[in-house]
Amino acid sequence: MLEFVYYILLIVAIAVFLIGLKRNIDFVRSGHKSSEPRLENLGERIKVMVKDSLAFLRLYRRGKMISIAHLFVLWGFLVLIFDIILITICYVFPDLFRNLYLLFKFSMTAGGLLFTFGLVSMAINRYIVKPSRFEKKFDAKDDNLALLILLFAAIFGFILKEFFRFSPDFANSSLVQTFWFIHAVMILAFVALIPYSKLMHIFAAPISVLTKTNRHPGIVRPPQQREDYIGLVTRKDLTRRDLLSSLACMRCGRCQDACPAFNSHTSLSPMFLIQNLRNIEKIASGKMEMLKPYEVKFGTESDGGEAEKVEKKEEVDTEVRLVDTILDMDATWACTTCRACMEMCPVYIEQMEIIQEIRRGIIESGEAPPDIRDLLTNIQKQKNPWGEAKFKRDQWTKKSEIPVKLAKDGEFEWLWFVGCANSFDNRNIPITAKIAKLMNDIGVNYAVIGRDEGCCGNEVRRVGEEGLFQLLKEENVRQFEKFGVKKIITISPHCYNTLKNEYDGYEVKFVLETIYEAIKNGKIKLKKEIKKKITFHDPCYLGRYNGMYELPREILKAIPGIELVEMPRNRNKSFCCGAGGGNLVREYPGEFRPNNLRAREAAETGAEILAVACPFCMIMLEDGVKTEKLDNKIKVLDVIELVYESAYE
Repeated sequence: MLEFVYYILLIVAIAVFLIGLKRNIDFVRSGHKSSEPRLENLGERIKVMVKDSLAFLRLYRRGKMISIAHLFVLWGFLVLIFDIILITICYVFPDLFRNLYLLFKFSMTAGGLLFTFGLVSMAINRYIVKPSRFEKKFDAKDDNLALLILLFAAIFGFILKEFFRFSPDFANSSLVQTFWFIHAVMILAFVALIPYSKLMHIFAAPISVLTKTNRHPGIVRPPQQREDYIGLVTRKDLTRRDLLSSLACMRCGRCQDACPAFNSHTSLSPMFLIQNLRNIEKIASGKMEMLKPYEVKFGTESDGGEAEKVEKKEEVDTEVRLVDTILDMDATWACTTCRACMEMCPVYIEQMEIIQEIRRGIIESGEAPPDIRDLLTNIQKQKNPWGEAKFKRDQWTKKSEIPVKLAKDGEFEWLWFVGCANSFDNRNIPITAKIAKLMNDIGVNYAVIGRDEGCCGNEVRRVGEEGLFQLLKEENVRQFEKFGVKKIITISPHCYNTLKNEYDGYEVKFVLETIYEAIKNGKIKLKKEIKKKITFHDPCYLGRYNGMYELPREILKAIPGIELVEMPRNRNKSFCCGAGGGNLVREYPGEFRPNNLRAREAAETGAEILAVACPFCMIMLEDGVKTEKLDNKIKVLDVIELVYESAYE
């Protein structure tokens, strides 16, 4: 009788699983095809998928214990599923079990131990360690149910194994059959649950890894190849990759733990964004509310007032707006484009790029908030974010100790692209003057464009104004062609990223690369000891965007007397200062501000100096130090200032 019931339940479980799987496949297929190739170099992609989906190496680098737990659960489960299949076959061929008894005994013990240890580790993580996702509003009932089913299945599996020890005659033992039946039913329930819960990531995550972008981190997501595409505005604009990502999300919370917007208590959580995307149909039909971690109202609505609310319908409307369905307007602009969410995601979800495309849609729809419109107007008219008169761009040269050569005055090898912050910001101008002397003394044959230099367009593109970015790029390229520019030195990581990765045909160097070469070949002699404890803040556009982590540290270590200490969040885990994505000139929403949080973190290291290598970080972190009243404990200095002090003072 049990055999008959089991086979009926097996058929039901498989049917329920397949129905759910088809529903998820249809969900993904309802999106547009990606505008970039996602399956080229398939062999290499498969290697990455095996490494990061079956061995969990990427997850291991982001959380060792939980990656080991996943590894044990996955491989333990696969071994146990193999045993379940064999035992099912043994129902039909009882003599087979006797021949395979030793295999069952060993494999069930090994698989059960791996499986149980992994589950217990996950339970500890969920109920004792409690990552951030369990501390905020979030419905994770499917997690609880899956854990309970699997834990009880593991317990019954061990009981079953003990029976095997005393009664290898499996086919003739009704008690063993009963326990095995309960155990098998739990496994079937788990299988049936997969497509209807976060467990779908078991299948979706490997595909997400397989189809990850191979673009350089500094290059924005290309627009969809559709004439009517203006950005992610409505449900119908989403790509298959976007929808697949929502199924691949493990809700591990690593993206939001690293997110400056979430940590500042804005209404943005990258994890909630992706979960809302997964449940977009329920939210659109009114069956579920949009998830947001904090209720913050900052006033980033368009002139028409609050963004248009989603009309709730029983049938999914592909025209449903994404703003106020998967995230609100404040969350859209709270993103600092730091890439921390994407860097920390074990399955390569592109949360930040989805937000950027939503911004593009808002800009093209004419619904940008007033402060973003002001930013864009300032850059369009005056070629800088603050709206300072563009003819003042070369005024910093008056504070330089040495004459600064203009491109129009003769031939040169390197164009020094000074950038907006180093041309207009009072705190950064003295750094610019120091760079001029350093490059002059080490013999760099450089020139600057002067007052005709434009904005590189990095922030413009990151807030979604693609048309203005292309205009700025065209203007800059005309200037470069006018002077025959082939090589460019930049002193802002934001300019460095854009000129290196989004302009074509130029050799682009970051100024610290030139400085380090001069230190190594003896052209810069670091003589004065600076007996200070220093911590270094990794700029997002230098580190996560362009992988330059060690170079600034090597320069600091070359300065006599410096003791370099690290903040807990450093290198690819560095916490953003909050300036990127247009937030440099905005009042940041949320209860806290990223620059204040980072300033406190730096001070807690006991460092006397917080070293930076980005003019945006300088502005933000110096403000954070002052706001937190830490200026009597820690001072913000550029790496260039420390080099200059050791070399000249």
